[in-house]
Amino acid sequence: MTAYIMNQCIICGTCWDICPKHAVEEFEDYYRITSECDDCGKCVKACPNYAIAKTVSIGKRLEERSNAEMDSGDS
Repeated sequence: MTAYIMNQCIICGTCWDICPKHAVEEFEDYYRITSECDDCGKCVKACPNYAIAKTVSIGKRLEERSNAEMDSGDS
């Protein structure tokens, strides 16, 4: 899995419709990206609510936040 659908998803179905690999599973009240994802990025670009992020970018943001907290003395 190379992308993650975050909480701000409004369950519009855009990602499900646009995925060429059919790597988005639809459930009653959420969507999930499966291991079939080939990292094309179409869902990330198409999401109207910016609710999809590549896991690498999430990890980078968390790392930057952690480093900033360490620099400021917060834990």
